[in-house]
Amino acid sequence: MIEELDKKYEELSKKQKRNIFLNRYLIEDALIPMAKKLGIELEELIDIILEKYDFCSCYEIHAYAEQAKMGCLGRKVDIDLGLCWLSDFFSLIDRKEADKIRKLVVEKTVLYKVPYKDSLKEGREKVIKALRGKE
Repeated sequence: MIEELDKKYEELSKKQKRNIFLNRYLIEDALIPMAKKLGIELEELIDIILEKYDFCSCYEIHAYAEQAKMGCLGRKVDIDLGLCWLSDFFSLIDRKEADKIRKLVVEKTVLYKVPYKDSLKEGREKVIKALRGKE
């Protein structure tokens, strides 16, 4: 009897977490791309996440997804503009200036929906000005 109740509770909990967790934004912007990169089915990824998350984490995932989107894009900007080399290793650009350029590209792309290619172009121009000492 108790084992049956535990199993029923577990099934209902999983359904509730799935309902809390899933929304169109999260699926399209985070989960589908992540599943493709990992080479697994979307449902398998969702099952893995729900197994590891409690109810609070399911509610918080939406905020985490937005933070992750900006954080990951910031890393991509670092690589695409060579900011880690120019700032961290060669010290050709001040760290604060590199942070401002990264923030500019990320905010324009995420908050203002400017295509990444266009935001990156503007960031590249700012990097060149900073290197030439005109910024």
